[in-house]
Amino acid sequence: MGKIKNFLLFLSLYCLGPCAAIPIISSSTDESALLAFKAKITRDPYNIFKKNWTAGTPFCSWIGIICSHRHQRVMALNLSSKGLKGTIAKEVGNLSFLISLDISNNNFQGHVPDELVHLHRLRGLYMQLNELSGQIPGSFGFLNRIQELFLYNNSLTGPIPPAIFNISSFQVIDLKYNFLGRSLPMDICNNLPNLENFNVSHNQLRGQIPESFSRCSEIKFLDLSCNEFTGSIPGKLGNLSKLEQLYLGNNSLTGSLPHDICKKTTRLVTLYLFENQLGGQIPSSISGCRSLKHLSLADNNISGVIPAEIGNMSALQSLNLISNNFTGELPFNFFNISSLTNMVLGFNRFTGKLPEDLCFRHPNLEFLEIESNHIFGSIPSSISLCSALSVLALTSNYLTGGIPPQIGNITGLQDLYLSDNNLTGSIPAEIGNITSLQHLILRDNNLTGGIPAEIGNITGLQYLYLSNNNLTGEVPFRFFNFSSLMTLNLASNGLSGNIPHDLCFKHPELKNLVLENNQFHGQIPSGISHCSAMDTLDLFGNKFTGNLPDNIGNMSMLRNLVVGRNNFTGIIPPTIGNMSRLLILQLGRNNFYGKIPPELGKLPILEGVFLQANQFTGEIPPELGQSSSIGRLYMQSNKISGEIPLSIFNISMLRELDLSGNQLSSFNVS
Repeated sequence: MGKIKNFLLFLSLYCLGPCAAIPIISSSTDESALLAFKAKITRDPYNIFKKNWTAGTPFCSWIGIICSHRHQRVMALNLSSKGLKGTIAKEVGNLSFLISLDISNNNFQGHVPDELVHLHRLRGLYMQLNELSGQIPGSFGFLNRIQELFLYNNSLTGPIPPAIFNISSFQVIDLKYNFLGRSLPMDICNNLPNLENFNVSHNQLRGQIPESFSRCSEIKFLDLSCNEFTGSIPGKLGNLSKLEQLYLGNNSLTGSLPHDICKKTTRLVTLYLFENQLGGQIPSSISGCRSLKHLSLADNNISGVIPAEIGNMSALQSLNLISNNFTGELPFNFFNISSLTNMVLGFNRFTGKLPEDLCFRHPNLEFLEIESNHIFGSIPSSISLCSALSVLALTSNYLTGGIPPQIGNITGLQDLYLSDNNLTGSIPAEIGNITSLQHLILRDNNLTGGIPAEIGNITGLQYLYLSNNNLTGEVPFRFFNFSSLMTLNLASNGLSGNIPHDLCFKHPELKNLVLENNQFHGQIPSGISHCSAMDTLDLFGNKFTGNLPDNIGNMSMLRNLVVGRNNFTGIIPPTIGNMSRLLILQLGRNNFYGKIPPELGKLPILEGVFLQANQFTGEIPPELGQSSSIGRLYMQSNKISGEIPLSIFNISMLRELDLSGNQLSSFNVS
């Protein structure tokens, strides 16, 4: 694309001089074609056509037009990124001197006209980033001078016309992000000696990857990812000596990695084979890809140990092996690759300890993820020497010992995931030094002590998970200045304190407040209604008292209201009928009284109603029978009286019902 653009730029600059002085001899054919193009435009936010493409002015001076110096014929039509909407006029095919047609990044709709086949001089066709539909015209196979074809990010369907693979002048074919189907011809590269870039990712192509790709000897970039290709990876791809980037991820490829994948691909920089069904082991010959910087084998079935030869790949920057069946000890003992910035080894069966010299060997690490393996031992204090780390994820292993205070020296850390281990000791106050943290996930450990007030220094914190530990003491809400906080989960500890009245003023983005199974007390402040984005309020199993605030119904986004096993009293506010997104209402085992509000039957997606073990009186409101969504209804152990309304049994989704321990009589069949 760059070669043709530079050529046209030269022409346009040249024509600012001598071309301006030459009388324009307009071609009626070109002018008619351009006016037909204009007539199909339905939206022109910059008024290009109204103000510039006007009768009485030479069309060679119109915006987006470059004319030839000699014949004053249209050589280039470039209206890229002009916000245009409309269809492509078939008369564009009459611009017989056209070398480049660029209408990319607009909102063109409809089909690509077959008439473009008449543009025998065309070298570059750029229609990407539009809303084009239908098939790629089979007649494009007659554009025998074309070098660059960009149709990506449209809604094109059908097969890729086999005829286009017979155009020997092609250098770039980019058709990604469409809905193209069927298979690629097995002889795809027999007549493409100049092809450098081929991208058909994010389509619906199927069948096997043609071995004939090995005949595209000039190819540098090959992307077949995110399709439905099956079969094995052709070993002959290893013969592509100029290949720099190979993307085959997110298909259904089987077999193992070809032993000769790196036979001649010494220039290969990127190899992405993620999300396939590849098995076997990593061949030691992969170290032959000496220039490789990015290797992803994620989400396959590859097993065995990582070959020591990978340690010789001195250019490697990112290694992603997540979700495979790798075994053996962590491969750090032979990794002396100082260039590594991203290492993702999660969801395998690696064993061993994190070495003390981890950060000496890999001083440039930015992303380290070893989740869901069998790593044991402690987190080395030397982890602080990985000063460039932005993500440290060690979740779901067998780590013991404490969180090293030195971790607070990694001041650029954004995500710290240490959950589901056997970590002990207290949360180090030094974590408060990591002011860039957005995710602090320490749940499911054996941490003790209190929550350090210094955590309040992390003003950009969005997710704080400390649940399922042995934390005690009062929560230092007054120090929390997380204006971006979205989730606060402190469940299943021994924590105490009140919910501060200004909680939702300080944390306006709060979506999930989970305090269940602790020792919190006091009342729910009326200011809770200012958490207008809240999805879940879970206070289950604490010592809260008082009433539900009357304005709780203003929390229109709330889906889960869980306050069971507390000491709440009072009535259910009728405003609860305003909570149209409510999915779960859990008020069981409190001291609520009064009547059950009939408004519950009008909540459109309410699935679970838990009102058991309270002091509710009156009758079961027949309006509950209007619900089409309630699946679980628990009202046992109250003081409800009267007849059971038959309408209850009209709830089509109802699968669990408990009304025992009340003062109910027979069904009302009237």
